[in-house]
Amino acid sequence: MNRSAGSYIVRRLLQLIPLLLGVTLLTFAMLRFAAGDAVELLYENLGTSVSQAVLDAKRAELGLDQPFFVQYGRWLWDLLHGDLGTSYVSGVPVLPTLLSKVPATLLLTGASLGLTILISVPLGIVSAVFHGRWIDYLIRAVSFVGNSLPNFFAALLLLLIFAVKLRWLPVIDLGGGGSLVLPSVTLALAMSSRYTRQIRAAVLEELEQDYVTGALARGVGRKTVLFSNVLRAAMGTIVTLLAMSAGSLLGGTAIVESIFLWDGVGKLAVDSIAMRDAPVVLAYVLWTAILYVLLNLAADLLCRRLDPRVRLGEEGRP
Repeated sequence: MNRSAGSYIVRRLLQLIPLLLGVTLLTFAMLRFAAGDAVELLYENLGTSVSQAVLDAKRAELGLDQPFFVQYGRWLWDLLHGDLGTSYVSGVPVLPTLLSKVPATLLLTGASLGLTILISVPLGIVSAVFHGRWIDYLIRAVSFVGNSLPNFFAALLLLLIFAVKLRWLPVIDLGGGGSLVLPSVTLALAMSSRYTRQIRAAVLEELEQDYVTGALARGVGRKTVLFSNVLRAAMGTIVTLLAMSAGSLLGGTAIVESIFLWDGVGKLAVDSIAMRDAPVVLAYVLWTAILYVLLNLAADLLCRRLDPRVRLGEEGRP
């Protein structure tokens, strides 16, 4: 690793500090001033009716009776000592709770990204190579429709078709072999539709470059030019897209995980927000912010390695 790359990495990691302070402070404020009280929701969920004195005692135990900045400062101090706090709802430390949900999210992320690559890369290449022909228009039309479907609608539509009507898959299959199929297909559907169009644009741009015309004029085979030169030049776009998707998926796709009862990070975040479980929500926000920064940093470095012409740090992105 050269000196410029090393300084770039250090600079990007230092930028993570104000980002984490900003997003955690904003999240803390939104939870604090949102409608509903964490302690009241806790006892309501338990089906227990308690007196105001008990509610006040519980708030004091959790430190919720303290001023806003005192609560945030205490949480930040604990974070600097490696303590993400304890869940208001379960009474279990937040860090092992969050880590226990990561494997399920990793599995769903890997399956979704794999399907996305298998679908979008070939379709994007075919659409670019046959630009202006019927197959190009067909791929673009299908991509437009797929990109227009919200994840929750696609999830319910897939459930209706493959689980209810055709009965090929169970509606809910907790831990079963078929539990991964529908959520991963749901996520891959939207991503593939979006990325097919972007990969098409990247490949089409490269096909119009002078070096492609020159290679073809010298008698180099079209397939050789496409796979040896054009795709390599377009890899920067593909890598950046995958990094963005990986960050979003690893952060937990809340709606899809909730619909399919997939026990991942996203479902944990939704449940915690509903219960105003601030320590868990803040841990989720930290997890997501760090992932985005690190994955985008990795994408920048990989793009630089794939194409030495890319200079790190220019205009904020390679």
